[in-house]
Amino acid sequence: MHLPIGALVILNPSLPIVDIRSGTSPIDDPSVAQQLDRALQKHGFCYISGHNIATDNIKTIFDAAHRFHALPGPAKQAIKINPFHRGYIGFNTSTAVTSSVEKPTRPNYSESFMAMQPVFPDHPRWGTAIFGPNQWPDSLMPAFKAEVEDYYAAMEYLALELIQRLAVALGQDPHIFDQVFDDPTVFLRLLHYPAVAASTTADGYGSAPHTDHGFLTLVSQDLTGGLEVLTRDNQWIPAVPIPDTFVLNVADMLSYWSGGRWPSTPHRVSLSAKERYSVAFFFDPTFETQVRPFPSLTRPGDNDSPIHYGNYLMHRFNSNYDYRSTR
Repeated sequence: MHLPIGALVILNPSLPIVDIRSGTSPIDDPSVAQQLDRALQKHGFCYISGHNIATDNIKTIFDAAHRFHALPGPAKQAIKINPFHRGYIGFNTSTAVTSSVEKPTRPNYSESFMAMQPVFPDHPRWGTAIFGPNQWPDSLMPAFKAEVEDYYAAMEYLALELIQRLAVALGQDPHIFDQVFDDPTVFLRLLHYPAVAASTTADGYGSAPHTDHGFLTLVSQDLTGGLEVLTRDNQWIPAVPIPDTFVLNVADMLSYWSGGRWPSTPHRVSLSAKERYSVAFFFDPTFETQVRPFPSLTRPGDNDSPIHYGNYLMHRFNSNYDYRSTR
């Protein structure tokens, strides 16, 4: 197991659960805002409960993920990731080169299916960067596209609620993010981490230590576990699976907007003798967004230079993925 110098792994989970009481609690509910702020200041992570995503919807997407990853290798390779970051991402084809936590020694040992926000030829950026078609295994899995899109729609609705709740938790107007999410950048990733022999679990990661590049991430896990979070005092703690919750984490852009109040916390998935599935939903701003810390959350002398989200995103992709790597 790879650890930063002095880091420890502790087995007792200490990430808080925040019940957002979706549908019954007003967006500016001070209790929810305070809980989110406390949790994200300390960890950059929390569990979200009370979210109104139906259990059947979650079961369907996990069933879809199992069926997709059970396809023969050539069938998955037929929709291998395209230049727009959509499709099948195979084993050992991504490496956390840009990680500020730990220099990777080998690629991530996982596979995934990636879908993004629908984009059509009339989009002004069609055919550039991430703006192109999704790919689907239609002939082998005719229901798959609808199952993924149903889950995507439900999660997008939840994420739009959360960006308002997070704005309130930062002391801002609940609609302050609305304009920068008018054409959001969204990634839905169905991940599969295969079981590996116990003798090899120390030699790599399913996902090496890294931070997420965007705004927020919502992860649904199976019961295997394996996601670990690095605390401020350099301890790895498990984000153990808790039924009917999502793991929410602050990503780099939201951390910067918060003036560093909420850290973009390193996390990882270690290799395991047990197979693992998870579904990650990444909700990010419009590609052209210029991100600057809120003035009320900065101090004199703090860096407040704008970061172009799209350029930041493409740097991460160009560095970390074999299909477009310049390394």
